[in-house]
Parts: sequence; C-alpha cells; structure tokens
Amino acid sequence: MSTGNSIDLNSPLLFFSSKDAWTVNDATQGISIMGATGSGKTSGSGATLAKAFLRAGMGGLVMCAKPEERLLWEQYAKETGRSDSLVIFSPDKDKRHNQFWRFNFLEYELQRTGRGGGQTEIIVNLITRISEIAEGTHDIAGKEQFWERAMRQLVRNAIEIIALSQKTLTLKDIVKLVRDAPNSLEQIGEDAKWWDTSYCAKCLLTASENAKTPRELNDFEMAEDYWLHEFPNLGDRTRSSIIATFTSVADQLLHGIAWEMFCTETNIVPEMTYKDGAVIILDLPIQEYQVLGRITQGIFKFMFQRAILRRNPKTDPLPVFLWADEAQNFVSSFDYQYQAVARSARSCTVYMTQNISNYYSVLGGPNSQSEAHAFLANLQTKIFHANGDHATNQYAADTIGQKWQTAASYSVSNAGQGPSNTGGGGEVVQYKILPAEFTTLRKGGPENDFQVSGVVFQGGRIWKATNDTYLTSVFEQG
Repeated sequence: MSTGNSIDLNSPLLFFSSKDAWTVNDATQGISIMGATGSGKTSGSGATLAKAFLRAGMGGLVMCAKPEERLLWEQYAKETGRSDSLVIFSPDKDKRHNQFWRFNFLEYELQRTGRGGGQTEIIVNLITRISEIAEGTHDIAGKEQFWERAMRQLVRNAIEIIALSQKTLTLKDIVKLVRDAPNSLEQIGEDAKWWDTSYCAKCLLTASENAKTPRELNDFEMAEDYWLHEFPNLGDRTRSSIIATFTSVADQLLHGIAWEMFCTETNIVPEMTYKDGAVIILDLPIQEYQVLGRITQGIFKFMFQRAILRRNPKTDPLPVFLWADEAQNFVSSFDYQYQAVARSARSCTVYMTQNISNYYSVLGGPNSQSEAHAFLANLQTKIFHANGDHATNQYAADTIGQKWQTAASYSVSNAGQGPSNTGGGGEVVQYKILPAEFTTLRKGGPENDFQVSGVVFQGGRIWKATNDTYLTSVFEQG
C-alpha cells in the first residue's frame, strides 16, 4: 500500500490544454465541478482528475452517495496500478486486506498523541458536529443556538466526570450518565436510592475521591456544580429537550452497524492516507443507508479533515485528496474552515454536484446563497459542464466575468424620400460567456465521440491557450 511521498507540488497533474498544465499546487486550492445529470461531469472531468490523483501516488478519502461509487474507484485504481492502496471501509469484510475495518472515533480522539489530544472541548466539538450532520444544518458562520450551547454544556460536564472517574470513555457511558442524572434537587438530597443506583452518582463519588491535579480539581468542581445544582434546577421541559437533543443523535450510533463500526475497536485511522498513501472508500452509500450513511461518513470525513490540518507537511509531505460526488449530501460548516487552509495542509478537495441550487437548498436559511458563494470562493478551480439550471449558468457567467466588447448597431428609416440606412457601433460590457452557452456544451456519449466539454476557470489565472480567464477543455470519457 505504501507509496512514495516526494511529490513535487509544481509537477503537472494534467493539462487542460496543450499549453496549460495544472499542478498539484493548483489542486490544493480546491476544485468545484458542476454539471447536470448526464452532462459527463463524473465520466469526463471527474474521471480525469481522479486518475491523475491516483497516478501521482496520493492518498485520499472518497465519500459515497451512490452504490456504484466504490466500483468506479476500484476501476480507477485498476487502471492506474493503485488497487493495493484501496481500503474499503464498509460493514462487510474488505477482502483486499482480509479485514473488518473499525473506527472508534471517541477512543481515537481520547488516546491520540500530539497537541489537543484527549482534550474535553475537542471531544465536545466532535459530538456537536455529529449533531449538525444528523440534523442537516450547515451554517458556515458557525452560529450556536440555545439548544446547541445547552447540549455542549451537558456533554462537556458529562465527559469531565467520566474522565475523572475512569480510564475509558465511550458514547454509551455518556448517554448512561445523562439519563441517570438527577431531575430535581429533592432527589439529590432525599433519595438515597439515586445515590446507590445512579451511574451519574457513582461517577461523581469516584471522581471526588480520585487524586486530581489543580486543573482537574477545577474541572471537577465545575462539573459537580452543574450536575448537583444547575442541571436539576432546570425546568422539566427545558431539561428533557436538552437531553433529547443529545440522546436522539447518540442513539443512532449505538445500534447495529453504526455501533459495530464506530463504537467498538479501532484498526483504521485517517492518518493512513498521508502516511501510507491509502485511498479510503467510505462504502456506506447514502442511497442505501440514508441518514445513517450521511452521519457515519460525516464523522469520518470530519476526523479526516482535522487529522490533515494538524499533520506536519515537513515530516509527512504526501498530498491527499477529499472527494465527494453528489457533494450536497456531505457539506458541513467545517468545510469552510478546512478549505481556507487546505493548501498549506497539501489537501486537494473535489466537490461535484449538479447545480449551485443544491448548495442553496442544503445550507438553508435566509443567507443560504451568500454562504454557498463564500464556500465556493475557497474552491479556486471551477469546471462547468452542460447545465439547464439558470442559477448555475448565471453563477458561471458571473464567475468568468465580463469585458468591453464592440457592439454594432443598424437601423433603417423612411422619411418620405426613400429608405435611409444608418450603422454604427459602440463599446459595451458583456459576459465573456453568456449563460445560455452552458446549455449547449458537449455531454459525451457516441453522438459526441465520447468527448465531454467543460469550461474551466481558476481564480487569478490567465490561460495561455486563450489569453483569458477561462478555457473550454475537452475530456475523454473513461
């Protein structure tokens, strides 16, 4: 599985024209691909990019919206000699490596070395991200609402008490402590049974007796005050709503294949992508696993992104890629933060979708359009394929820009002495490519000799082939 890690960032990955190389460094600035269903975006520019990444020896993470995604990448790997690099993360055994892959994300975060490892607030942030993924909320501004802040407080204080009372931390333990927490001050002061049988009470008592550093003592006192005073003092409806905000999400991970894959042991970690050149395929396609597929893939994706951002490119220089076709299923608020610094982390993000309206829809809210544009602004290379979506074609035309052009005028008049013809011209500002032109790009197939056209734009670049901000590139389907 191991590949070389001495990749020159200025080496060409592919050529968009005979004069225009596109390098690893260009790829680390992010790629957005848009094209209607049947436009050839996956079999055209998508396949071209994927094979270029594999030929370069990169590791990466592949999200799966459709069941055929794994088969597609197996074919890419076969064609590029990278089959041994594939790791199929799935409920089924990966026959290539004779392994059932498991990733206990809480244990991983608690036990990992390096700065930030095992920190309560980072684990709280992780669980909050899971809630965001489950609820499908993707506000890139990261605004915390009341219920989210309350859930973070609940989880933070649960983790503190468990961590100070025992050596292990599991999602099941956090849920159990929350469900066994006191629901009134009277229960704490008068109910001896609660102190004898409650897991929350047991952890509080054990944590109080264990030796603690000054910082741990402060954390214990804050958590103890929360569980014995603040939490039971909440109104019944408020308290039950906070609990439900957390447990409704956690419960989805404590059953069936989700529990088996994400809450038991760990034999796969995101670091394999840049240390070993592994290409991890998250074979839990959303079309088959629905919400569960989105949550489980979202967890691994978030952990991958954080692992890539904290690595040291000097000691682990291998570039990696993050690949998401049907990307509207996988967008999260963290993508905005991640992509802003992905270049220095040597990470190449490729997000593919049918149209920009998909991003508007999943981001939701009154600022969905500005949030989508802010996210896409961090994906510097944009490839536009054939599309019938007005918003996408308008966005493409606006992105590529306008220029001064000479517009001719002609008129005929009749003042009683015969017709009079006049002509002229003037300088006007017009789109370099009119929105309607994106509706007629070649979509591949036998009628187009299996060639797909795509208009390529890269922020801050003038293409040599056109001496302009865009060029129309032809991709062979494969």
